[in-house]
Amino acid sequence: MKRIIDGHLYDTRVSILIGEKEERGSFMYKNDVGEFFIYHEMTETKKELPRINPISRSVAIRRHFRYNVNQLDFKEAFGE
Repeated sequence: MKRIIDGHLYDTRVSILIGEKEERGSFMYKNDVGEFFIYHEMTETKKELPRINPISRSVAIRRHFRYNVNQLDFKEAFGE
């Protein structure tokens, strides 16, 4: 999914997957300029449209442990 939000490009096809929530259809990504976002896909249980929510680096760090499926190492994801 690709969206431009407030002039920033968020594209799940070319961004780095940081992790996903188990059984939730929610994925955390980092784009090529280091901006973080969460992609929510449409699932059978949720009848919502897929969407992208930009998040700050500090929010991404706090939520990192929740996205524990296919999780990217903390140091790789945040450079710390």
